[in-house]
Amino acid sequence: MIANLIFKPIGVLVGAVVGGKVGNRAFEGFWAHRYGTEAPTATTERASWPQVLGAAALRASLVAVTVAALSRAAASGFRHVTGFWPGEERPKPAPRIEPRAR
Repeated sequence: MIANLIFKPIGVLVGAVVGGKVGNRAFEGFWAHRYGTEAPTATTERASWPQVLGAAALRASLVAVTVAALSRAAASGFRHVTGFWPGEERPKPAPRIEPRAR
């Protein structure tokens, strides 16, 4: 419990802040290298739907993977230093869906 409270600001800083910036920078670099332009946004007039949606999906995926990797590395480092894992030991079971009564 205490480990979770101590790790929370570390996790936010490393995961959300650093991971988001690194993921976005990696995406922008990839897009510029591959297409020679900035990535289109939803309000870029001369971009097709597939370009806009593909850029958004690729950006979201790359940022999510980067955040997860950095958060996991921070949790592993925290465990190495303190001896405590800052999260759950295993995933919680999914809730069971009961069939409706007829």
